Amino acid sequence: MNNRELTALVLASNETFSLEKVIKKLITFNFINKIIIISPKFVSNDCLKTQKNISEKYPNIECLIQSEKYPGYGGAVKYGLNYVNTKYFCWLDGDGETDPSYIENMYKTLLENQKLNIVNASRFKNNNIIIEGYGYISSILTYTFQFLCKIFFDKKITDYTVGYRLYETDFFKKFNYSSNDQNFSLETILLPLLSKEIKVAEIYYKWTKRSDGESRNNLLNKLTYFKILFKILYIKFFKKT
Repeated sequence: MNNRELTALVLASNETFSLEKVIKKLITFNFINKIIIISPKFVSNDCLKTQKNISEKYPNIECLIQSEKYPGYGGAVKYGLNYVNTKYFCWLDGDGETDPSYIENMYKTLLENQKLNIVNASRFKNNNIIIEGYGYISSILTYTFQFLCKIFFDKKITDYTVGYRLYETDFFKKFNYSSNDQNFSLETILLPLLSKEIKVAEIYYKWTKRSDGESRNNLLNKLTYFKILFKILYIKFFKKT
């Protein structure tokens, strides 16, 4: 396998020092071919300045403003995918909550089994329901939702919503994802799991609360995960794929 088979998409809107920290870690991995930072049009000026400094300092960094044709969190990934020409890709958040250190373990898992289509990073792989820094109520509600997904989908997957995964690019592109908001993270695991040919593995990763920028994924937004769950369940039981 080529040593530089992975493209990393980094989503950033108002992050500064955490974004630079994420990039500093990513450039240490010799298997990453390119790093693309993607931002919405409402990106903060401080974030743009940070991106400019990063791109001048490090090689293989590309900074993009997502097109209006690709709105939202999911739209940023869809837009970035137009610039991916490697066999594999992943996306991370510039706030550091998807700790880039774990990409090395994810890629190692792939090397051990190159038939894999997806390597999933899970906050619950260690069988601990409570996520440090997440809060008891949020942790329990989040875990309960994962358990609900396990009933109808792959029981080996323990985290469906975090959206921290390494994908085989061509496999990912086979599916038509309708979500452009935070539901994209859930849809991009549930829809592929309907495929009989899918091969997926999972590693544990420790979630870390952001210390930079501002999150827009509040509890009310998280409740919309049920919309995507019911949609995919309808496809699973009533439509042929």
